Amino acid sequence: MNRWLFDPVPARRLAVLRILVVGFALGWLVLRLPHLLSVARFDDDDRFDPVGALSLVPGPVPPGVGLTFVLVTVAVGVAALVGWRWRVTGLAFAVGFLLVSTYRNSWGQVFHTENLVAIHLFVLAFAPAGAALGVGASEDPDEVAGWPVRLMCVATVAAYVLAGWAKLRIGGLDWLDGDTLRNQVAHDNVRKALTGEWYSPLARHAVSDAALWPALAVVTMAVELGAPLALLGGKWRTVWVLAAWGFHVGVLLLMAITFPYQLLGIAYASFFAVERLLDRLPGRRRLGLAPPVR
Repeated sequence: MNRWLFDPVPARRLAVLRILVVGFALGWLVLRLPHLLSVARFDDDDRFDPVGALSLVPGPVPPGVGLTFVLVTVAVGVAALVGWRWRVTGLAFAVGFLLVSTYRNSWGQVFHTENLVAIHLFVLAFAPAGAALGVGASEDPDEVAGWPVRLMCVATVAAYVLAGWAKLRIGGLDWLDGDTLRNQVAHDNVRKALTGEWYSPLARHAVSDAALWPALAVVTMAVELGAPLALLGGKWRTVWVLAAWGFHVGVLLLMAITFPYQLLGIAYASFFAVERLLDRLPGRRRLGLAPPVR
């Protein structure tokens, strides 16, 4: 276990993971910026119900503080993306992303689509992810300790296992008969239709087919509880990643719920030699990315 966790990996693998994960988190902040800025202006104590990292906060922050914090987090994210002073900006951005996303959740429905992003950001924050391909980096090592990459993999696997365990803890083995899943999909889509939200046009037809749901329930449980197989690497990893990605496609089609981090494949990037993506960049020699990673 010790050898597996700390076995070196190419430094550029960690750098590419930094670019992918920070780039996604920064893109999420920028795309959601109008909404996040509007949330930062809220000052109604009755509507504020702090959760997670903010659960002990007595009330909403002043609008000016909230607006400034969101904008500063975006600015720090740009610095973290390019690896500038990574030891400082990496941790600062991880904290900022966690607090901004948690503050949004404290004003209404609690979303969990950004949880894995936040965990991966913290893992990278304590790793030498700016040693390669970083602006102002003093060194460009060939290899670094592999624990951050493996820990990201473990975090991804744990997220799925916990989701599967929660289903069994709440519903027991009866969850596998499909009724709970079917009712959940039906309820979610009806609620969205009644409130004027985007809902799945396929759900009505799928819910009417009772024979479909036991199979979907078993597949869901197999993907979630079978996640540790991905740590074996090789074909086991590839099969599980494809199954997990397909699971989220199914969630999108049946419930109109988007997990962009997973659907874009970034959630699973730590399982693969992503530094090979650099070999496919046009003009990589001019960018100082030669020789190619083998």
